[in-house]
Amino acid sequence: MGKVKYYFSDSSFNFEDEQQFFCKYAKNRLISYHYHSALKKYIEIYRKLNGEVIDISEYNILIDSGAYSIWNSGKPAISVEAYKRFCLELLLSIADFPFKSIEFINLDEIPGERNKQVTRDDILYAQEKSLENYLILKNYIPNLLPVFHQGDDFKYLDIIESHTLRYCVSPANDKSVSQRLMWIQDVFRKANSDFKPHGLGFSSATIAKANPWASFDASTHALRAGYGVIMYPIDGSLLDIVISDVRGPESTGSHFKNFSKYEQEKILFNLLQIDDRFTYENILANGKIRKMINVYNVSTFYDNFATPENMVQGSLF
Repeated sequence: MGKVKYYFSDSSFNFEDEQQFFCKYAKNRLISYHYHSALKKYIEIYRKLNGEVIDISEYNILIDSGAYSIWNSGKPAISVEAYKRFCLELLLSIADFPFKSIEFINLDEIPGERNKQVTRDDILYAQEKSLENYLILKNYIPNLLPVFHQGDDFKYLDIIESHTLRYCVSPANDKSVSQRLMWIQDVFRKANSDFKPHGLGFSSATIAKANPWASFDASTHALRAGYGVIMYPIDGSLLDIVISDVRGPESTGSHFKNFSKYEQEKILFNLLQIDDRFTYENILANGKIRKMINVYNVSTFYDNFATPENMVQGSLF
């Protein structure tokens, strides 16, 4: 078993105290080109905190091209030249800043058009264009990760591995968890045993736990907070505990009010040991506080999380 890096992919931290808390505990960040203005702000905060609150040599940054976000917005696609320029300018701006690692995700071509049925020809074109982009960009950008998507022909997996064993694996979010898991297991069976996969955009802990990922990214800490949920470690897992009064205790067994009085007091006591702002009243009323709790608990959970061996786990289905 090995350690897995959890990359936080939320870019919506708008308050200085929130940013400082986040930077202290989230040592692995995925930031999209689509939010490049936020990246500049994060770098400024890193510089301010380095040497006092954090040690930047322990931090990893993964830059996503934001191709899907841009495609989904209906805006014109980013060009290879623009993405190359952005990446090189970023590297130049932090040349004196010793991050542990800086990696970049390839500029993918998203198949088809928004709100239109994607055809097989769309997929084939996107695969070829994404590979073309990778072959251009890897000559200029170090640590560039190509992406293998659910739905891609497996011949592209062989092509990718002829260039690198560090690449992204992207399950389709419009598939069920079982469908995604079966495809991922197929990838792990066919991939080189020494590959170092990064899982893109995970929303299911089941997928994260099923195979030996080198790293993966998720924004569940922020999404859960927005729905009145804190992520809390219990019995070796992160449990979603509903705090919000909008969803009452009758709606879910994991509602805070369904815990015994002793368990409630224990949870609140442990949270207050982290930060004295983590009172029940603040957690109930403030999504920012819930997000900060989730950042801390997710970070510490995955700091101690060991990935399983590379094996097909039939029990998942």
